[in-house]
Amino acid sequence: MRTQLNGYIVADEDAWIYRFFGYAVTSPVDIRKAVAENPPGETLTVEINSPGGSMFAGFEMYSVLMGAECDAEAEVQSMAASAASTAMLGCKRVKATPVAQVMVHNPAITADGNQYDHQKTAEELAGFAQSILNAYELKCQGKRTRAELKAMMDAETWLTVQDAMDAGLVDEIIGGAGLIPAQVVNAVGGGLRALSGAGGLPSAAELRARKDAMDGAAPQSDEGGETPDPGPDQESERARLAVSLSVKKYV
Repeated sequence: MRTQLNGYIVADEDAWIYRFFGYAVTSPVDIRKAVAENPPGETLTVEINSPGGSMFAGFEMYSVLMGAECDAEAEVQSMAASAASTAMLGCKRVKATPVAQVMVHNPAITADGNQYDHQKTAEELAGFAQSILNAYELKCQGKRTRAELKAMMDAETWLTVQDAMDAGLVDEIIGGAGLIPAQVVNAVGGGLRALSGAGGLPSAAELRARKDAMDGAAPQSDEGGETPDPGPDQESERARLAVSLSVKKYV
C-alpha cells in the first residue's frame, strides 16, 4: 500500500483550517490511518514530498512509523526537509529518487518575553535539537558522528541523494546506479530557507482569524469535522484570501 506525506507537516487539530485555505498538509492522524489500513503482509510505502513544518507532529509521525507492525519504507520523491527529514526515519528503510533532496537544520520558534524567557527558549530549542539528533544518529549507524550531524544541522544543510546515502540517512537510490557523487549544498543566509518549511506557512491562529472574518466573526473551535458550505460572498472572500496566502508562503 502507498500513502503520501505531502505538503506541510501540521498538528492534527490544525489540518482542517489549512486545507480550508487550500494548503497541502499532512498530520499525524493521516499516517496513523495509513498504518491501520495497510493490508496484512504488505509493505507500507510513504511517498514524501514535504518542506517540513511542525516539529512535534514530525516526531509523532516518526514514532508511529517506527512502532508500526507492518514494514514501512519511505520514498523521497522531491524533498524531505526539516521535520520531514525526521519523520521519514521512522520507516525501516528509506529510498530516494536521483533528484531528491534531504535538508537538516536546527529547530526554530518565534518567542517573546524578557531576557530570562529567551534564555529558557534557547535551552528548550537546544533540547529539541538533541531529540532530532537522536533520530539521525540512530539511522546513520556510525556513518556520521553525532558531532558531524550537529554541524550539518547548525549549517542548515541540503544533501543530494548521494550525500544523504553516504551519511546513512538514505538506504537506496531508486534507479540511481552509476550516479556520480555530488557535493553537499549548504544554505547560506535565507536563500534556500524559502524552499523549506521555515517561516513559509501562516499560523493556524492567523488562518482561524481570517476565517472568522469571512464567517462574520463566528468563533471557530479547534475541532475538525466538515466545514459548512459558504455562500457566494464567502466563496469570493475565500478565493481572495487563498491567493493572498499562496503568495505569502513563498516570501
